[in-house]
Amino acid sequence: MTDDDNGPDPHAGSGTGQNPIAWFKGLLRAHVREQGGGSYRELETAATAVGLPLARATIGNALSGPHVPRQDTVSRLVTVLHLRRGLPGEPDRRTWERHHEHLDDLLAAARTGARTAADARIAVEGRTWPRRFGKVPEAPAAFLPRRPAHVPPGPGRFLLTGDGGVGKTHTAAAYVRAGLHQGDLDLVIWVSGTTRETLVSGLAAAAGDLTGTSGQDAEAAAARLERWLAKVRRTWCVVIDGLDTPKNLDGLWPPDTPAGVTLITTRRRDAALQDRGTVIDLAPFTPEESLAYLTERLGTRAGPPADLAALADDFGHLPLALSQAAAFLLDNGLTVARYRRRLARKGNLLGRLVPEAGSVPDEYSLPLSAAWSLSVEQADALRPAGVAGPVMHVLSLLDGSGVPGELFATPALAALVPHADAESAHEDVHDALHNLRRLSLVALDGAPHHLPHPAAHPGSDPDPGAADPQAGTSVRIHTLTQRATRDLLRPHERHTAVTAAAAALTEGWQRPALPPGLDRALRANALALVDHARDELLTPAPHPVLYRTGHSLGDSGQAAAALRHFRRLREAVEARFPPDDEISLDTRGHLAWWQAKAGDPAGAARSFAALHTDQARLYPPEHPNLLQTRQSAAVWRGAAGDPHGAVAELRALYALRTALQGAGHRDTISNRNHLANFLAASGDHEGALELHEQAWREDEARLGPGHRDVLRSRAAAMRHRGELGDVAGALAALRDLLEVQQEDDPDGPETFATRGGIADWTGRGGDPAAAVALLEPLLADRLRVMGPEHPHTLSTRTDLARWRTAAGDGARAAAELTDLVADQLEFLGPAHPALAVTRAALAAARAGTSAPDA
Repeated sequence: MTDDDNGPDPHAGSGTGQNPIAWFKGLLRAHVREQGGGSYRELETAATAVGLPLARATIGNALSGPHVPRQDTVSRLVTVLHLRRGLPGEPDRRTWERHHEHLDDLLAAARTGARTAADARIAVEGRTWPRRFGKVPEAPAAFLPRRPAHVPPGPGRFLLTGDGGVGKTHTAAAYVRAGLHQGDLDLVIWVSGTTRETLVSGLAAAAGDLTGTSGQDAEAAAARLERWLAKVRRTWCVVIDGLDTPKNLDGLWPPDTPAGVTLITTRRRDAALQDRGTVIDLAPFTPEESLAYLTERLGTRAGPPADLAALADDFGHLPLALSQAAAFLLDNGLTVARYRRRLARKGNLLGRLVPEAGSVPDEYSLPLSAAWSLSVEQADALRPAGVAGPVMHVLSLLDGSGVPGELFATPALAALVPHADAESAHEDVHDALHNLRRLSLVALDGAPHHLPHPAAHPGSDPDPGAADPQAGTSVRIHTLTQRATRDLLRPHERHTAVTAAAAALTEGWQRPALPPGLDRALRANALALVDHARDELLTPAPHPVLYRTGHSLGDSGQAAAALRHFRRLREAVEARFPPDDEISLDTRGHLAWWQAKAGDPAGAARSFAALHTDQARLYPPEHPNLLQTRQSAAVWRGAAGDPHGAVAELRALYALRTALQGAGHRDTISNRNHLANFLAASGDHEGALELHEQAWREDEARLGPGHRDVLRSRAAAMRHRGELGDVAGALAALRDLLEVQQEDDPDGPETFATRGGIADWTGRGGDPAAAVALLEPLLADRLRVMGPEHPHTLSTRTDLARWRTAAGDGARAAAELTDLVADQLEFLGPAHPALAVTRAALAAARAGTSAPDA
């Protein structure tokens, strides 16, 4: 192919024996001819003219070279052709994205025989298929496949229902393991459905990896996974294990597609669930299955079949109960007959145990309870004696679907062991946990990471050479085991277990550089603890874990869930403490904070103002809590649209803080920064500049001129100088800050914000085309990191279109803003203030005259 010839007509698709690259480039050449054709030189000139430069060599390779063209090159060429003809709207980039994905698949199939997917792209990212998210339980000893409950090969949605202990989770796990082994599954996502929060967190974590986005709201990320699964061609299986209520799945159901299988394990039999999928009802073992299981599991200790049949009858053929009974027999060298006699004698000790309604058949509740008791006592008697019992007590209060192994290295759990030696205490807890595993009371999933663990007792020094042997593992315990243990706790045992569990969770959250996965696990376990022991956690005063749980919810992107958590906490506190108690007042402050973060700054400002009124009756004027509440009320008042009111209040408070606490106090400095921000928001950039320059000079004197915090303070000050006319100074400060930020965290939100600021000041300095050139890669990066629904991504699209208008490309800006209005309506809702801004920008783009506002 020459520079003046775009080649022959392509085939409609890649035919048998046709080179996939040749097929793709034939399509692209045909598209060029349909859009007006031209030589490589003419196409290069057109690309430069529309502000999307493409080198002639790049165009040549894309159309006739031997190599696969980059997808962004193809997208840019398609856009150039569209703009050259002056066509309205957006070019059909998605069609070419699909063509490029199909090319990847064809090349992968030719290379490896793979069925589908962009293997080349995955290989570049260092990942391989199949992909797995969440821990799939390992096969138990002597696992017995449930042929009557065989899960069809799919696709479809299947509800594995049945009472507790019938093997729902292991049936789902067996399906997944078989699919992975046979090569029938490319993707497995295993999440806990015990609470809405754990379900959202698990799905959001998978979405972040699979879609290449992060930092967005957790609910939005979880919902985004559904859309991704609906389009992906690879075979997938999503397992929602232990769904507690159908409401947990509202808006999060995996799609029903030809490529996917959804397995839901649950004890619920609601019509709302059964209408959404095929019900597979798991029952206890049949007598024949029980006999087969016990015979294989016990081996040479099985004894006469009649004894095995009687033992299975004692336990109602419940698989979980038979597993634990078999483990006890093997570890203690007992015959089945002797075990049954001991079981009968011990039965009366657990006579008051009643499993949860519908969990187990009534006729075998008492023998099952005796089995739990015997197993726990046996584990507690093993070396180190007396430790497994307290550990089991703590486990009974946490999330049975996955207790993070890191909790077992906390000082709180080490304090359960009567050891002065920290190292020995941790070793005993570790060994006790494995004794519980030996008795089939718990299961350990995952491989340990061997991270350093904290000190064994509060106030003691950690051993730098010590390691946390359970880090990275997950401890599973069946809900019936937990219930049996909880119901048998004596008051002092329950108090000790609740205190230890709450303290361990609080200490777990104090780990430096807490991984997101561990934060999710701590949150799920804290929610379980709150559910089991709310009264104890509120007496004599609310435990810090109650507040830490709420903030973890909000910090993970679930601000609405955090708000609900603190509303419930406030109701509980108000029922126990007088309204003027410091605990009541403090809880109101936490609630008001998340009211603001959940999207109601005006309501939060009123809540903080009312709290300040009540605190003022009780505290002296200089009390730190009173001053902080007053500041919060002012800040959220300003955020709600009254910057002038915020300035008046913050200025008065700043003078008071300076007199009471001193100019160098951290609260005074915080007050000053908020005052400067709202001075700028109210139009007083001279006043804002004075305060921010003061902060800049103080930081510079303390840290030196090149420190990142100094550069951040300088950029804040220079922004106001820019508003007063020194655009070059504002740009220079932002560029110096960006240089450091890109070294520290190139994809961080602060780095993106600085890049946006540079683009804005570039445009305001008289070069809107350069602003457009800076915003285009910023938008691509925000799409990659934050996703299309994130407010920062949407605002970048607005800024880009507004600067296009200023640069004279109103037609393209109008097309982009028209699409943006539709997306904002979907993602933000019709009442969001960003819509008014976008519609104003759209009107300006259609007029083709208005530059962006400052």
